[in-house]
Amino acid sequence: MSIHHLPASRAIAAYPDSAELTIKIVENEDERLKAMLVRAIVYMHEQQCPFSEEFDLNDHTSTQIIGLDQDGEPVLTARIRYFNKLAKIERLAIRSEYRGRGYAHRLLQFMLDLCRQKGFSCFYLHAQARLQFFYEGYGFRPVGGDFAFSDHDYVEMVLEEDEKLPQPTQQIGHWPMFLNRPENNLDQAGPLEFGISREHLHGLTEGVRA
Repeated sequence: MSIHHLPASRAIAAYPDSAELTIKIVENEDERLKAMLVRAIVYMHEQQCPFSEEFDLNDHTSTQIIGLDQDGEPVLTARIRYFNKLAKIERLAIRSEYRGRGYAHRLLQFMLDLCRQKGFSCFYLHAQARLQFFYEGYGFRPVGGDFAFSDHDYVEMVLEEDEKLPQPTQQIGHWPMFLNRPENNLDQAGPLEFGISREHLHGLTEGVRA
């Protein structure tokens, strides 16, 4: 199982305790359950959001993120949905007892980096109005008008980066195994590529025997 640690950043330097946190993509049902429980604690219990508004079919088509402490206790979660030319960041949640440690910075940086690996340079989210300043610190800007749902005020925000990122589609016709790589590991050889290596090695060995 791959563990996807967020690289060291200024957030870790400012909040040493955050180094104990592992942020990763959900890879099994146990991690998925932990992610859903964090959302239930934060949104349903703390913010009084109805179940029917918090959980939806998009949970089955999103990239789910989980943050775990050194004991495997679920700390935070979020999810990402992908659209043509933009990635939508959703459902960021941190349990109250873990706030104030810089975890929100690490979570957002992790998600942005993950989306950049996929070639995205446009990021979109609905920020609670009280958190607008936080997202502005990362370059997000308000667009459109304010709106509300689940009894909370929200601001529509977007981050558009100028840097041209490598597009996965550039590998089509050149490296067919590239898009078979596991989620968040596009820069590392996947298990099927190791299979190619074994077949190649076997062929070389047979040649020597002959």
